[in-house]
Amino acid sequence: MPVKGRRHLALWWLIAAALIGAGVLLLRTSTHDVERSATSAGETPMRILTPSGQPVAPAVVLVHGFSGSAAMVDPLGSALARAGHLVVMPDLPGHGTNPRPLTEGSLEPAIDAAVELAAARTGQSVAVVGHSMGAGAVTSWALDHAPAATVAISLPSAADLPADPAVPRNLLLLWGSAEQPRFVTAASEGLARGYPSGVPGTTYGSFVEGTARRAAAVAGAEHIGILYRAQTAREVQAWLADTAQGPGLPSDDRAPAGDWRLLGLLLVLVGGVVAVRPLVSGAVVPAPAGLAPGQPGPRAPRAWATAGWLVLGILGAGLGAALLPFEDALPVAVAGYLATWFAVGAVVLLLGAWRRGAWRGSVSGLLGGLVAGAILTICVALPARLTWAGFSLVGPRVAGLLVLLAVLGAWLWGEGRLLVAARGWRRAALLALSRALVVAGLLAAVGVLGAPGFLTLTVPLMVPILALLGVVAWWARDPAAGAAAQALPLAVVVATTFPIIG
Repeated sequence: MPVKGRRHLALWWLIAAALIGAGVLLLRTSTHDVERSATSAGETPMRILTPSGQPVAPAVVLVHGFSGSAAMVDPLGSALARAGHLVVMPDLPGHGTNPRPLTEGSLEPAIDAAVELAAARTGQSVAVVGHSMGAGAVTSWALDHAPAATVAISLPSAADLPADPAVPRNLLLLWGSAEQPRFVTAASEGLARGYPSGVPGTTYGSFVEGTARRAAAVAGAEHIGILYRAQTAREVQAWLADTAQGPGLPSDDRAPAGDWRLLGLLLVLVGGVVAVRPLVSGAVVPAPAGLAPGQPGPRAPRAWATAGWLVLGILGAGLGAALLPFEDALPVAVAGYLATWFAVGAVVLLLGAWRRGAWRGSVSGLLGGLVAGAILTICVALPARLTWAGFSLVGPRVAGLLVLLAVLGAWLWGEGRLLVAARGWRRAALLALSRALVVAGLLAAVGVLGAPGFLTLTVPLMVPILALLGVVAWWARDPAAGAAAQALPLAVVVATTFPIIG
């Protein structure tokens, strides 16, 4: 390799190292002041956050939502721990590090175990806080128990709440102003079940008697982002502090402090993308002699023809997934549907590539792409354990990963072969169109074809991941390299995020 080429590579890797180093530093400094430990209570894995000094009352059990984990609620739990509360965060069945499948009736025993552990650790009363599915679980649990307080963040439904302000005890209802209407409706109905004329933003009842109730919107937050908003932490901590002012319980005026870990996560991800550029662009692993990277084959089609095949791929994916009975083929919720969806789409895209005689790629490019994919997977998975996902390949997730890797690899390979002749802004535009079609197609399938409704709530995570991987695809001149580099991290995300089902 010429000296100029070596300097070019060194520059890319120097930038990547600086970004990753800055991200790791932010992650460490944002989390070092809260002690984390892991344990199990019964069959439920728990993450425990211990504050500095003597914990203030009440202790907190913080329960994640569907496709979440203790990692996803860790930022909120850290804010509460900095305010003085001991926080216990279980991995519910089928989620995070818990290999037991999610089944009907499996949530309440996990909450029981977490509450018992929190009470044993502190000797204090315990408040229960839940998000989405976790909000429904803790409010349901609180109907038959007497927690110090109950906090429901993005409660899906208030149908099971009685018309009694004392049940659940001291209930706080939060929703994001950018959430779907059903979450707004559930919070409003939850307030009305205790106080029919209640107005959001106002606190009613008595904390001492357990009849306190409040509903409030978190400005600008959607379903997942609400967990990371400072307003959410302030509302929850203020509610816990007011609860603690009852007879015999100490109060504390420490405000919950946030952190910069999400910025650290972003820096590590961007650094990983920058690091793999030489691996997918042919700078480190060149194509075989006599075959230039990006060789389009006998025909170089117009951009509109490529866009047409991309549209056909999405339409075929949606219809195929609706007609083929493979939604529950994988023991991971939603993953079976996604595997079918992308498999059918891959068939259409590869058919278009075959009709064009598009270049298949090279073995050397595939090897470089696999190394790049491993780097990206590490940059996604390790920071995520402190921010939004457990990324644990437990139970049947390994088998699901292999299926998803094959399916997503085929889809991305078909996309790469169709775009192999495109350059510059045309390539960028076609890639943006392809990723936008994926998001739009999955969302449309929910409303039109009966796809799993939870897909609509994953868009805030789906879009940035597809965008970052789109940059890798834009750099890749070998379709095999681009497919391998993207398929591995994307398959790991899907296989480890959605819950194991029985």
